[in-house]
Amino acid sequence: MSRRILIVDDDPTICRELQKELKRNFFPTYVAGNSKDAFEILNKNKIDIILLDIFMPDIDGLDMLEKVKSKWPSIEVIIITGYSSQDVAIKALRRGAIDYLEKPINYEELTTSIGRAMEKITEKADLTYRHTILLVDDDKSATKRLSRILTKEGYEVFTANDGREGLRIINNNKIDILIADIEMPIMGGIELLEKVKKFQKDIEVIVMTGFGDESLAIEALRKGAINYLRKPIDLDEVLIAIEQAVERIILYRNQLYRDRELKINSQIVSKINEELERRIEERTLEITQVQSQLFQTAKLATLGEMAAGLAHELNQPLAGMSLCTTNMKKLKQRDLLTDSEIDETIENIEGLIKRMSKIIVHIRTFARQDLQKFKPTDINESAENALNLMEEQLRLNNIEIKRNFGFGIPQINGEPYQIEQIVINALSNAKDALNQKESSGAVDITGWRKCIEIKTSLVNEWASIDIIDNGMGMSKEVKEKIFEPFYTTKEVGKATGLGLSISYGIIESHKGRIDVSTEEGKGTTMSIRLPIITREEGYEE
Repeated sequence: MSRRILIVDDDPTICRELQKELKRNFFPTYVAGNSKDAFEILNKNKIDIILLDIFMPDIDGLDMLEKVKSKWPSIEVIIITGYSSQDVAIKALRRGAIDYLEKPINYEELTTSIGRAMEKITEKADLTYRHTILLVDDDKSATKRLSRILTKEGYEVFTANDGREGLRIINNNKIDILIADIEMPIMGGIELLEKVKKFQKDIEVIVMTGFGDESLAIEALRKGAINYLRKPIDLDEVLIAIEQAVERIILYRNQLYRDRELKINSQIVSKINEELERRIEERTLEITQVQSQLFQTAKLATLGEMAAGLAHELNQPLAGMSLCTTNMKKLKQRDLLTDSEIDETIENIEGLIKRMSKIIVHIRTFARQDLQKFKPTDINESAENALNLMEEQLRLNNIEIKRNFGFGIPQINGEPYQIEQIVINALSNAKDALNQKESSGAVDITGWRKCIEIKTSLVNEWASIDIIDNGMGMSKEVKEKIFEPFYTTKEVGKATGLGLSISYGIIESHKGRIDVSTEEGKGTTMSIRLPIITREEGYEE
C-alpha cells in the first residue's frame, strides 16, 4: 500500500515540482495552497505524511502542525522552511514534526525525510515495504518468466528489453534493484549501470552475463554492481542475490535515517543549550547596555569639550580654500590666470578637502554608537589620533605638548577608538589639573609653564602609554576614588565623573592595567599598560 502525501505550500511551482518527484516514487499526492484546502483534504482522505510550509498565508505553520497532530496523531509531518529559519524548524520538531527541509529543497534529503516518516509509520502498523525491481534483458520470454516469479515473491517488478528503455523507466520511477544483461543491442548493461549510478546512489545493480563474459562482469563490479549471474539463470541464485541487495539497501537507508536523527537530535540539544545561554546572557545584557550608553555619553561629552578645537581644525582648511579662490579671481581679473596657476590651486584645494574629510571621518567613527572589533593596533597611532583631536583645545589653553613616542613597539590586540578614548580622557584630566593649578593661589607657579608629555614605550611584555602633567596633583583620598563611577572633583555641570571609570573598564576588557602616580602640587602620571601581541601570535611590524 502506497503512502499518501499532502503538500501544503502557497508556492505553486514548489508544489508542482515536489508532486512530480513524489509520483516518481509511487506516492499518491495531494496539494493544498492554504490551510483551509489542506483541512478539507485531510477530512476527506487518509493522509499518511504532510509536507508543510512553515510560513502560510492564512495560518502560522506551527499552529497548523499542532492542530494536525492533535486531530490526526498518526500523521507524520515534515516541515518546509526558508533559508536561515532553523530556529523555527527546531521548534516544530519539538512540537511533533519528524523532520524539516530547507528551501531550496534537496531531493536526496527529501527522500531521506520521507523514508524516516515511512519507517515510523511501518513500525506502528507492522507493515512491510515492497521493494521495486527493474529487469532489463533483450530476451523477452526470459524477462517475462522471471518477472512473474519475482512478483509472486512480493516485489514490485518493471521490465525493459534494452538499456535505453530501462533508463527511461528509472528516470520516471523509484527503482531499488536493477538486474540488467551486459550484452544488449541498444545500450548494454555496463553503460546503463554507469548512467544510473551518476544520479541514484541507493540503487543496487546485478548484472547477467553469458558464457565467457567474466571479464565484462568484473568490469561491472568495479563500476558499482554488487553481483553478477551467469546465464542460464538459476532461480535460487537470483533470489539470494536480490536478498543481498535488499539487505544493502536497508543498511544504507537505515544509516541515512540514523545520521539524520543524530543531526536533528544534536540540533535540538544545541538549541536547548542556546536557550540556557540566552538566559544567562539576558542577566548581563542590561549591565552591558548601561556600560555601552555610559561609554557613548563619555565620548559625546569629550567631543563637546573639544568643539572649539575641532571648529578651528575645520576653519583652517576652509580659510585656505577661501584664499585660493580669491587669488584665482584676482588673477583672472588681470588676465594672469594660467593653466599652471589653475592646476596648482586645484591641487591645493584638493589637499585641504582631504584634510577636512579625514578629520570629519575620524570624528564620525570615534563618535558612533557601535563598538569596533578588536584587531592588531598600534598604540602610537591611537595616541597620535587622540592628540590630533585634543591638540587645538590644549593649545587654546596655552598647554605645551611633548611627544615622546617609542619606536618598534609591538602591536596590541585592541579596539583603536577605545584606546583613543582612554588617552583623550587622560589628556582632558591633565588639562583640567593644569588649569586648576594655574588658577589656584595655594601653589607657587613662579617660572612654571603648563606642560603635558605623552610617552609610549615597551615595558617588558606591555605596551605602555604614559600621560605626564605638571599640574595640581591629587591627594591620597582623591586618588583612591578616581575610578569610581560619577566621582568628580570638578564643579557640578562641568564633568560627568565617567571618564576614568570608563577608561578603567576599557583597559580591563583589554586585559591591561592602569597605574596612577601623583603628588599634590607637583603633577600626575597616568600609566596605561596593554599586553602586546607576541611574535608567536604574529604581530605586524
